[in-house]
Order: sequence, then C-alpha cells, then structure tokens
Amino acid sequence: MDTLLERLSSSQIVAVISIVVGGIVTVVTIFSLTKYQLQSLADDTALKREKQQAELTLRTKMLEHAKTSGASLDALLALDSTPPDLDEQNAELAKRFGMLESSPDEIERTLTRAMALDANRKQTIINVIDELIESGADHEPILAAVRGLCSPPVPREKEVPVSVTGV
Repeated sequence: MDTLLERLSSSQIVAVISIVVGGIVTVVTIFSLTKYQLQSLADDTALKREKQQAELTLRTKMLEHAKTSGASLDALLALDSTPPDLDEQNAELAKRFGMLESSPDEIERTLTRAMALDANRKQTIINVIDELIESGADHEPILAAVRGLCSPPVPREKEVPVSVTGV
C-alpha cells in the first residue's frame, strides 16, 4: 500500500479518495432510497388495509341497521363499493341544470337539493334530465320531476295479511 501511495502524485491520491468516497455515497444513497421505497410500500399497504377494515365495518353496521329497521337488503346490495367522484357528479348536475331555461332562483334551489343527495340518486337525476331533454319536454316539467326525485322516499306501509272468512 505504501509503495502505491509513493508512486501516485498528490492529485492522483485525491482522485482515488474522491472515487472511493463517491462509491460509498452512491451505495448509501441507493440503500436509503430502497429503504424509503420499502417503508412507503409498507405504509401504503397498511393504509389500504385500514380502509378495507373501515369499509367492512361500515357495511356490517349498514346490514345491522337494515336488519333492525326493516330496510330493503336489495337497496343495500345495489350500493357501489366505489362511489363515483362527487365533484364530477355535481359538475354533471350543474351542466344539466344549466341547459334548462327557467328562473335562476328556481334552478339554484333545485340544484342545491339535488347536490345534497347520495350518488345513486344524483345519477338517476342526471339520467332523467337527459331523457326528458331528448324527448323534448319543457323545462318547467323537468324541474318538477327533479324536485320529486329530490324528495325523501315515502315509506311503504307494512302489508297487513288479508284473511278471508266464510259467511
């Protein structure tokens, strides 16, 4: 080693030291980036797991609520596991309402009510407006139909069994 250092000039020694230190820095950087990516992957996996647990808990509570309140399980099963982006749906609603020729106050009131609904009912309203516009319906009846869709559903009366008695 001493003979190697004796043969090299001072600038060559600095170059060798720079190469060795640069190699060490490169190895440490690669190690750090790999460790960061693995930690990021672990965090992402944990976050997805927590999200799945929360969705499972929510669905379980919804089923329990449906069981106790007598709500329709068909309506719960029809729920989409990934609801559409609400901003996109609200934008679509606003576009549809913007096509209507009515008083701005009436459009604003109805649009506000429609935007407060769940994703499935919003999509229904968008489809209804599209179909009514295509069929050439006037704008006031379209708003009236949408207001009807914005109302909460009327609960069905429990069916009473009818008994037939002999006379």
